[in-house]
Amino acid sequence: MKESDFKTADWMKAYRPFFFENISDLVDIKENTVLLCDKSRGLLTEVDLLSETTTFKKKYDINEYAAVESICYYNGYIYSVYQNKIYVADYYTDEEILKNEIFDSIPNCSDLTGISVTNNKIYLVTENQSILSYDRETKEVKTIGESPGIGADDLCYFKGNLFIVDSKEQTIYVFDLEKGEFIFDILTPFENPTGIAGVYNDRAGKDVLYVSYARPSFKVYDSGDSEFKLNIKTPVADNFIYPLVFKYDPKKKATLSNGFLVEMYYVRKLHALPEIAEKHKSLKDIEWKISLPIDTDRQQVISVESIGNFEMVIEDLEEENIKVAVFSIPEIDLENDRRVFGWKALVKVFGIKYSFKEYEMREISESEIKKYAKYLKNRKKLDMDSDYVITAAKEAVKNLEENEKNNVIAKAKNIRDYIYEKLTYVMDRYHKGTEDVLKSGEGSCGEYLNVFLSLLRLNNIPARKFGQYKIPAYKMQAGEKSVVLSPDFNHVWLEFYVPDIGWVPLESSADDEASSFREWAQRYFMSLSWYHLECRRGSYFEDVFEKGTDRKFNLSANDISIKDIRFKVISELEID
Repeated sequence: MKESDFKTADWMKAYRPFFFENISDLVDIKENTVLLCDKSRGLLTEVDLLSETTTFKKKYDINEYAAVESICYYNGYIYSVYQNKIYVADYYTDEEILKNEIFDSIPNCSDLTGISVTNNKIYLVTENQSILSYDRETKEVKTIGESPGIGADDLCYFKGNLFIVDSKEQTIYVFDLEKGEFIFDILTPFENPTGIAGVYNDRAGKDVLYVSYARPSFKVYDSGDSEFKLNIKTPVADNFIYPLVFKYDPKKKATLSNGFLVEMYYVRKLHALPEIAEKHKSLKDIEWKISLPIDTDRQQVISVESIGNFEMVIEDLEEENIKVAVFSIPEIDLENDRRVFGWKALVKVFGIKYSFKEYEMREISESEIKKYAKYLKNRKKLDMDSDYVITAAKEAVKNLEENEKNNVIAKAKNIRDYIYEKLTYVMDRYHKGTEDVLKSGEGSCGEYLNVFLSLLRLNNIPARKFGQYKIPAYKMQAGEKSVVLSPDFNHVWLEFYVPDIGWVPLESSADDEASSFREWAQRYFMSLSWYHLECRRGSYFEDVFEKGTDRKFNLSANDISIKDIRFKVISELEID
């Protein structure tokens, strides 16, 4: 298949409203049309999703919508919440001015952050994550659940379920009203989701969920002081709305969300370090092996092609169940050779989030322990034979209840929280191993990874290195395509084994941020965003070998070449 075989559906578009600083919510008011609210400026605007135009003809008091966290439309009326009050305004009144009136106050309630109105119920969510049901006839208020993340920023009623937005978790939690429980979670394709609404889109021919985002960004603007004076305004929010598409697999208990067709380049240019060139002059009969993107539950490789003049052969590396590109190089003139080689891959990538309850998990069996024994062994830099590391592994799970001590998910969560409590992320730190990292209390993703591998394995949970690169999503504007982006650095994460499910991802360091509520975010616990490109499983990624042997050259790839990694988003993908 080629790039031209994948075309973005004409309704899969980002829309950016004019003059908005902080979209707090959006709501459907009729087919193909949504109403947006900016809580910073108190702005309201209608967006026609087909013509991509904005308008708002009514007058209103901006103070009535400033600081409003959530709005909802029902039967000709706009509902909004602020503190513990519900407000209502007649949206189609003949009066020139849109006027808010108090509908009701919710007693014994912290600040309301979300509202959704149906025929007989009003559903509310609060800052402390309580989900409330308000009976419109009796005015009785009941607590029907609690959102499981760090916060609750909005909700909407959609096809019999409540979809609850948690901005810090980058997640939508789906609550089944009939069962009274959360059934699955959806990772949003971009950070800082603020609101959600379902609206019928004629181009899609169906009801579509749209999510609003207000992402930190930067803006260069003319100060107006002189012809040449420019200022940088920071932070500015990148405000937009974007369709949310997803598919839940009840067997794997995993939800795929918003896919993208990505073109990834991995290229090497021969350019030896001066001291290497002076010493060795030339090299002969080299086989240069580079791992290729991997097929996983959230990633599918469409095609791979060679770049440059060297012959490329694709081989299977059975030990890690991956494919590697092998380049045969007869001779390199280290002083003068500047030839380029590498590969280009076309890859479909999706967000994925696993959703299962701890009580559903069984203990890892002896046969599974035997099958994945290689992922329980000590390795270089893991220091699993160190008394200090062994003690840390025990401390990480010491607070578990008796019925949790053999539960994979409970143990993994406790180990994760223990590591986050002990470590601070510091870029470009290098330590000898897990013991050194734990004692220093700092490290980058690679150091975090080793600590995770050590403590998980010592607690009898098979775990392995995964990853290699992330698309720098903060550089990319939603909806933009064919923009060349380069990662800022290599990146690694891990997978750990869950009985009856298989290998699930865990970002080793990305969620280690101070929580303003009760615990660390879990957006990347058993979850991975679409902008992670999986090119590495286990210890192997790239090496230079003597031709026809397993003997590595005494020179590394970086000794004799310079690498360049680039990404391009080609199109958005629907989910079947």
